[in-house]
Amino acid sequence: MDAKLFSGEPRVLISRDALLHNAALIRRSVSKGVKVCAILKADGYGHGAEIVADTLSNFSTSGFEAPLVDALAVASIDEAERLPPTILPVLILRPVENCFMGRQRSRIEQAVRNNWILTLCSAAAADDVARISASINRRAQVQVMLDTGMTRSGVLPDELAHVLETVQSHPTLRLISVMTHFASAEDLQSGATGEQSALLNTTLEKVKPLLNANGAGRVSIHAANSAALFFSPQTHFDMVRPGLALYGLDPTLAPTAERLLKPALRWTAPLIQIHTAAAGTAVGYGQTWRAPRESKIGLIPVGYADGYPRSLSNQGTMMLHGHPCPVIGRVSMDLTTIDLTGIPHAVVGDEVTILDSDPLSPASAYQIAKLTGTIAYEILCGIGPRIHRVATQGTRQMTSSGSLINEEDLDMTNE
Repeated sequence: MDAKLFSGEPRVLISRDALLHNAALIRRSVSKGVKVCAILKADGYGHGAEIVADTLSNFSTSGFEAPLVDALAVASIDEAERLPPTILPVLILRPVENCFMGRQRSRIEQAVRNNWILTLCSAAAADDVARISASINRRAQVQVMLDTGMTRSGVLPDELAHVLETVQSHPTLRLISVMTHFASAEDLQSGATGEQSALLNTTLEKVKPLLNANGAGRVSIHAANSAALFFSPQTHFDMVRPGLALYGLDPTLAPTAERLLKPALRWTAPLIQIHTAAAGTAVGYGQTWRAPRESKIGLIPVGYADGYPRSLSNQGTMMLHGHPCPVIGRVSMDLTTIDLTGIPHAVVGDEVTILDSDPLSPASAYQIAKLTGTIAYEILCGIGPRIHRVATQGTRQMTSSGSLINEEDLDMTNE
């Protein structure tokens, strides 16, 4: 793919500097010896998992040498396959089930061959993975998910001993860790995180003899997401699993000066058309907006098929030359119109910011989420695959498809 085309197309600019800054801040927020596992699910929360993994593995920042994290985690085996080659452990967080349906067996074989850590939530799954591992003469690395109150997936506390016994009974399985997940770590008024942490501790104490039964070495314990990392240090255990914070958004889902996280993503697209509309002219499907005066209308080649929410019709804001531009008319599948009347010097080809890396911008992920009644996670993860992900900063630049690009091909403003 010709990198020079990117400057004339919609693209997501990923700041390596911001990712490294956030990873370093996270490192400073945990005790020495506590490992950091970077969550790269959903294509790195929409940032391009390949770019994020490459940055955290191969780039350094002040006070920290590469790699800046100790492990990577994704949702599925398919996501793991799309990561660049890495020496870091890779955790597959989706529980293993249905091992012998469809293509599942071949995918599990691939995970075992690559030493990816599989998540188990039942004794039956442990038996199945052990059989598959034996058939290829390999030993699978596994972790057990414990349900301490999320009530989504995991082994119930009373069943943990049985599952661990099953794992340890198989010479083709190696127990790497036991994990849990917090339901309300961002809610500082809730006691749920403390209750879950206490249940984890008491449950682990009961099964302590089983954790190292086959001489595999010390079993790691991990639980903390971004919110627990900052607000509940007693939950750090052996490793923390930052997701949203790694990408520069605060786990409270609002910008704050208490944690100097830097959003790493800026979504841009060029103006591809500008025209003047007379007063009273209707714009877009359903003619939901009419020009209150003679207006200058700009056209952006991004729509709801790209992840820009249709609910931002007539209420969203984009940025051009530092000025807010209201979204006017309905957001359509591939195109969105904005009001440029207050920006007389706008020209075709100008770069419009659709999602801003400035947390206080009216086009920030925080503000877009607020306007659409959702959370910033969904906004970031919803950016579609036809939008190019492009890394900025550093001595090496890479697109999410692996194409090397030159720094001079990139717009470096507002980074």
